[in-house]
Amino acid sequence: MSFVLCRYRRMMSSSVAQRRLRWPAPAYAAIALVACAFAFVGLARSNYWADELFTVYVIGGGDGLAGVWRRALTDVHPPLYYVLLYGWSRLGGLSEVWLRLSSALCAVLALALTARVLWRRFSPAALGFALALVAVSTFWFEQSQNARSYGAAILIAAALMGLTLRLRERTPATGAFPWGAFAALFALGLAGSLMHFYLLLLTGMVLAWLLPVPRLRVPVILAGLLILAVVGGYTWLLLHATQQDVDKTWYRADVHFFWSQTRIARKHLAAAGASWALTALIVAALWQRWRGGRGSLGARVPEGGRHAARLALFVLVGVIASGVLVSCLVAPSYSARNVLITLPFLCALLAWLYEAAGPRLSGRGGQLAAALLVVAVASGLWMCSGRFVERNEPWRSGAQFVAGMPGCAGQQIPVMHPYKFGPPTPQYRAFAERQFFGHYAPAGMQLRAWMPNELVGRHRVPELTALLAARAQQAGSGACPLLAWAVHDLDKKSAPLLAQDLARAPGIAPARVVMQTFERARRRSTGWQPVEDGFVFYVVPAAAPGAVPADPGPLVAMPAGTLGKREVVTLLPPAPRQGTVDRFGVQDWRDGTLQRQDTVSTPQLFCDPPMRADSEIRPNAKRPGCAAPVGASR
Repeated sequence: MSFVLCRYRRMMSSSVAQRRLRWPAPAYAAIALVACAFAFVGLARSNYWADELFTVYVIGGGDGLAGVWRRALTDVHPPLYYVLLYGWSRLGGLSEVWLRLSSALCAVLALALTARVLWRRFSPAALGFALALVAVSTFWFEQSQNARSYGAAILIAAALMGLTLRLRERTPATGAFPWGAFAALFALGLAGSLMHFYLLLLTGMVLAWLLPVPRLRVPVILAGLLILAVVGGYTWLLLHATQQDVDKTWYRADVHFFWSQTRIARKHLAAAGASWALTALIVAALWQRWRGGRGSLGARVPEGGRHAARLALFVLVGVIASGVLVSCLVAPSYSARNVLITLPFLCALLAWLYEAAGPRLSGRGGQLAAALLVVAVASGLWMCSGRFVERNEPWRSGAQFVAGMPGCAGQQIPVMHPYKFGPPTPQYRAFAERQFFGHYAPAGMQLRAWMPNELVGRHRVPELTALLAARAQQAGSGACPLLAWAVHDLDKKSAPLLAQDLARAPGIAPARVVMQTFERARRRSTGWQPVEDGFVFYVVPAAAPGAVPADPGPLVAMPAGTLGKREVVTLLPPAPRQGTVDRFGVQDWRDGTLQRQDTVSTPQLFCDPPMRADSEIRPNAKRPGCAAPVGASR
């Protein structure tokens, strides 16, 4: 009897120990499942942002697939995503819910497929940690509700990872050739390369990983050349058809830009608590490597996990290096978002890191460390509160405000052309009017897109100058006071400069310019804070001499939390010996409270350089030809 009791106690003790060793896995699984559930919450809470509006333009412009093809050639991305989303839109329309639902499904399936590929290669706790950290990452949060190609791209990347591992490890030296797996790899590589150019780089890396397998070498080379030929042909067609200036976009090809985007990618992979967890594991790995010597980390990882981690590291480094090379030799394209389509491979590296340096639960110290890691990663779930707020550029609220402005019904609505998105050609101006500003605007609104230098009179357009001057002269009379509506390519730093330049534009003074801001939520750590984004500029009468400063008040009643501050800008009379410098009185108002009152001086400008995608809203006064000639006055 004593023998049986002793044996029973051992079994119970072993069972408890095993449960302790496994307990972080269910916790991490719960974190990932909650994040996945929130991918389907609030799909329509945020309006489309600029890139999504371009997606709607490509797939919703009529003429079937032929029209989709023509419009896709105006972009800088391959066409397959648009073709697939066009088919999806035929089932449910172009609403935010329906189009974003496809991205949510792809993002969730990408996590599920990654889990399937890495299952049994890592312990449940290590795999759970990796999946949970990815599920609460900023990148996954954003792309799971973004009607762009990134959700589908990471799903294809997960499939490519699984097929590559299978072919590398299971291709026999003799016997039947794995035609099924290889054909799937080729088809997915070609499809991915025609969906996102960085999937072409990723496909090249996984094909290169298979070259050491003798039986795969020739098929891999032929497949790579065929994919490269197809994508190269489309790229040639795209570069000759697109209206974008691919060398003058927001992308750059310099060391500082590459480094900053890599840092952003790191931040978008792990933020706040998840970042602390990742940093702690990296420090633990370095400490263990220093104490245990070479091989001490890999010894704790199963062989299948080591294979997956080596592939993941090879692909990640290869995509980064080739992305930098393509940016320098072909066209700038390196960005945090593009690099992070390797997310399934990063998941393998995260699982390896936890396996190699994560806590062991045999003691209280390990139990405590494991609990702290779970709490740190779980803190990222607070980001899910962003599903209930407006996170994108306020196209919808801006359109509601402008539509409600007194006296503006049936009048021209000047809008600032998003010049960083597309060049100021007649086609792109019409696109901005219809697809950007017009998407949420009431039918019949007379939108006209103007460049910033045209709005402020540096580049004179008599029709526009006369219109804005007439509105300034009629300020306070009930006539339409709108000077400009701007959303994209303007932020809280550049918008006040545009307000000042409007205040000194021909015919505006002595009327004052009001810059009404709109608010949206921006991620900060794992939470959200309101930021100003989206601006409407309009005129109010000049203040009476000696009048007490007063808030002009909201011109249009809007829902709570929509409107931000109002900045009132007045061009002041020139001071003695002021020279070629303009002075502005600036007041910031919010809810009837004066938050700031200041006087700002800025040099007059005597130049009108062409505005391109890399131009600032106002030319630098030190630019040759912009400074005032000796004795000049304006």
